[in-house]
Amino acid sequence: MNKEWFKDWFASEHYLDVYKHRNNADTERIINLILSNTKISKGAKILDAACGAGRHSIKFAKEGFDVTGFDLSQTLLNIAERNAKLNSTNIKFLNSDLRSFNTESKFDLIVNLFTSFGYFETDEENFAFIKTAYKLLQDSGYYILDYLNKNYVEHNLIKFTEKKVNGNKIEEHRSINNGRVEKKIIIKKNNVIKEFQESVKLYSYKELISEISKIGFKLGMVFGDYFGDYFEEKKSERCIIIFQK
Repeated sequence: MNKEWFKDWFASEHYLDVYKHRNNADTERIINLILSNTKISKGAKILDAACGAGRHSIKFAKEGFDVTGFDLSQTLLNIAERNAKLNSTNIKFLNSDLRSFNTESKFDLIVNLFTSFGYFETDEENFAFIKTAYKLLQDSGYYILDYLNKNYVEHNLIKFTEKKVNGNKIEEHRSINNGRVEKKIIIKKNNVIKEFQESVKLYSYKELISEISKIGFKLGMVFGDYFGDYFEEKKSERCIIIFQK
């Protein structure tokens, strides 16, 4: 497994094809959930970490917030900028790595959505941005982590799926190795085969709470899906945690 798998994968034109099922309805739900459970006013400053093609950034901006988004992939940022213009939103997009991001700005809300956490080899690297987020937040500001539920993944892993998108046959092979959920993505079209990888470190709910509390955050609400159902370790598909500075 390539330790820097995310550089190739997030730069690929196929990334959005694989996650086409993550649609506007998902985006609406998670943002409504966040706004219903945080006390931020219109015009508040929001940072969307690892923002990808900008679907969450754009929704926040349309709700009247001052949004900055950053991502490692210039390919995805180009799409984000184009989509922001199409939606008549004014968003500042920056090219940066989660491990080294910094800015002079302060924010009222910082979000890490759609499992944009756990990509790296070490705990130090994985929690680096959360330490940065604490420094970048205003007092009483919020940090939101939308992550997978380790317990659910371990007991419900679907090892193989395939689908067709835009004429591409996409195979996804999943496994758990050395505490990480790994995926091999094979894309076939006209006898051309491309292969990509994903690898996300599995942290339990208790591990996340322990590590993030050490940084100084206070624990708020915890949800198990985008509909706002409360987190249950044995059956929730996701682990969505609201922290406050």
